[in-house]
Amino acid sequence: EGKLNAQVLWKYMTIENPYQNYPTWPGKEGFYESTMPPGNILKLYVNDIALDTIVNKKGTFPDGSLLIKENYTDDRKLFLITVMYKTKGFNPAGHDWYWVKYKPDGEARLEGKVDACIDCHVGVANNDYVFTGSIK
Repeated sequence: EGKLNAQVLWKYMTIENPYQNYPTWPGKEGFYESTMPPGNILKLYVNDIALDTIVNKKGTFPDGSLLIKENYTDDRKLFLITVMYKTKGFNPAGHDWYWVKYKPDGEARLEGKVDACIDCHVGVANNDYVFTGSIK
């Protein structure tokens, strides 16, 4: 196993286990509107580990949880892919989320302990830093 970085994660979620085959957040199938940055129109994919937490209201996402949000312009052009990946011991103060902001071609704009992501999501720290729906 290699060290976690944006390129390793991109390869995993686009080639080895394409995220477009993942389930979506229950109740958020297809496009939906957001009031939060960075995108107005979203699609949100979750891996099976994350889905189990959502469906069974486990309260905290376990290690290996992967949430992938496609961010679209108002005319539905993909402009950003934002990712939250739970990795034990990465950043305990930030609930161990590893954040990545990708361009649609896979170029990572930001990765790791991304202050802009954390500063916004800390408002929902009691929901394991996730806005979309309650996991409790």
